[in-house]
Amino acid sequence: MTYKLYAYSLLAVLIIVVAAGCRSTDNQGSKERTDQATATEPTNDSATAGPIQVSLTQAQYNVAAIQLGQPTVRTLHSTLKATGTIDVPASNLVSVAIPFGGYIRKIDLEPGMKVRKGQPLVQLENPDFIQLQQDYLDTKAKLEFADLDFVRQQELSRENVNALKVFQQVRASRQSLQAQLAGMSQRLAMMHIEAKKLSPNQLTRVVTIPSPVSGFVTKVPVNNGRFLNPSDVLVEITNVDHLHVQLNIYEKDISRIHAGQRVRFSLGGDSSYVHQGEIFLIGKAIAADRTITVLAHPDGYAADFIPGGYVSALIEVQTQPLPTLPESAVVRYGGKSLIYVLAKKYSNPTRYQFQQVEVQTAVRENGYVAVTLPAGIDPAVTPIVINGAYSLLAKLKNSEDE
Repeated sequence: MTYKLYAYSLLAVLIIVVAAGCRSTDNQGSKERTDQATATEPTNDSATAGPIQVSLTQAQYNVAAIQLGQPTVRTLHSTLKATGTIDVPASNLVSVAIPFGGYIRKIDLEPGMKVRKGQPLVQLENPDFIQLQQDYLDTKAKLEFADLDFVRQQELSRENVNALKVFQQVRASRQSLQAQLAGMSQRLAMMHIEAKKLSPNQLTRVVTIPSPVSGFVTKVPVNNGRFLNPSDVLVEITNVDHLHVQLNIYEKDISRIHAGQRVRFSLGGDSSYVHQGEIFLIGKAIAADRTITVLAHPDGYAADFIPGGYVSALIEVQTQPLPTLPESAVVRYGGKSLIYVLAKKYSNPTRYQFQQVEVQTAVRENGYVAVTLPAGIDPAVTPIVINGAYSLLAKLKNSEDE
């Protein structure tokens, strides 16, 4: 009896051990099947720990218009931002004044009006103008008589008929009249009256003041009927043939500036930087705000160049070849610059697994941005999404919300 009980107990133990072994084998097979499925199916969008990933089906890939590529080396310009104004050299700012007084009889000028050199600006009237012309003609007649007397006394002096003293007096009187006539001629020229054309029947009490330069009228402080004193400004004209851009560069950046550097600038609130120029002069004085004046010549004149107008500029301070991506490849999110690389492509069914990678960006120019990739990304063998990156970011955010 005891032997049979022992045999039954041993049989029960063996059955329990075999059952446990079968369960262990089943668990191991299940684990292997699970691992195999993981190797053939992509992970969920950013559902697992580690790098952030997002997957697309073939249909989603096509709809997002994904394009893959690699960084390209391009020559980009490092730029320095600056502000300033459109300025005019002092030699091109003209305040028209006259050295004699007179009543304004005709003036037809408005600020902004374009004038050409020699164009009549204003007509002035003054009786004193007649007196000056009369004095000129009177002196001219006396000089003509003095010339004849000089010749006569010179001949008599040679024949010892008259004393030398008389001849010297005639010569001195003639020289005095010559000086007076020359002075009057200059005064008439300042009044824009041609002395050589004066005659007793051509005296005038009205003179016309022409424009000394071509440009635009910027200020008209007078009006018809007003008496203009010799010290009064008649009109202010700005010659825009030699406008320049005056930029204010901070002291800490001035070492990066030199003559010949290219400048792109815009006017007012425009941010297109469509105008270009070249730096030609760097100031040698530091203003109270620790800035230094830098002047640049525009490549050409534009109608919107208004002296004193606000300018926003980009100065090209450095040129170098850099690895770049199209701006469409880089997205900004959470204060970071992100790109997406193809981590793996699956088949049956076709799916694409993309990994989100943070990069450092630098210069942007003509639709491209310089990038620095992490050390673990080899651009030569890792396809980068150059179009459709925002679609991947949107899908990733939608997956997180779900």
